[in-house]
Amino acid sequence: MKPAQPNQSLIDGLACLQALAAHAQPVGSRELGRMLGLEPTRVNRLLKTLAFVGLAQQNEQRKYLPGPAIHVLAAQSMRGSGLIRRALEPLESLFDLELQVAMGVLWDDQVCYLYHHSPGESAGEGLGREPLYPAASSGLGQVLLAEWPDEQVRELYTDGHRLRGMSSPRTVGLDGDDGLLAQLAQVREQGYALTQTLESSGLRTLGVALKGDNAAIGVAGRFKDRDVARIHERVAEAARRIENADDAIHRP
Repeated sequence: MKPAQPNQSLIDGLACLQALAAHAQPVGSRELGRMLGLEPTRVNRLLKTLAFVGLAQQNEQRKYLPGPAIHVLAAQSMRGSGLIRRALEPLESLFDLELQVAMGVLWDDQVCYLYHHSPGESAGEGLGREPLYPAASSGLGQVLLAEWPDEQVRELYTDGHRLRGMSSPRTVGLDGDDGLLAQLAQVREQGYALTQTLESSGLRTLGVALKGDNAAIGVAGRFKDRDVARIHERVAEAARRIENADDAIHRP
């Protein structure tokens, strides 16, 4: 929900930080300004501030890339939430389904995949490698959006993105029998999301929300309608294991 008086400097600074973290190559302040629709002088000032606190750094060509403090934040957030530690073993228990196994959170109108594993890979290869993906088209995204009231979903997709530069503009149909709100109503009724993958014909995703974590897990691949109940039971059981896992930190 948008606050009454949002701090635009903070919003723009976070947009710069997110763009740096998502960009595959070092980027200059002018290029980043064009990407975010911000004045280059403002972006330059924000980047210098981020560099001062270690969240950004410059290379020999004076272009910016993520700084070492990004890794500190990532490590501290994983330790603080405990989600990754609790989730790895239950997620690995789904590998025998021979489907992709994923866990993600919502970020604006996108899903950020904390874990995304494909059959035949080692468990560690699934950590933090996938790009952001449209939440409205994602099984994980839909099951997370279904936890919001319709008014909040409508605000997200009609008032524009909360952060600049999060994604290219796209139209999401909210109303009607095939609209997003109707799809979310069905998700709430059945307790899981089942979506078709946009890029690949025949691939679909089944997603289940994690209670109390603002996250979801799911599997993706080719499976028949008759397999949905069995797969949902397995994913739901993995979700319960994550929710109920003992997250105590044992120190020597």
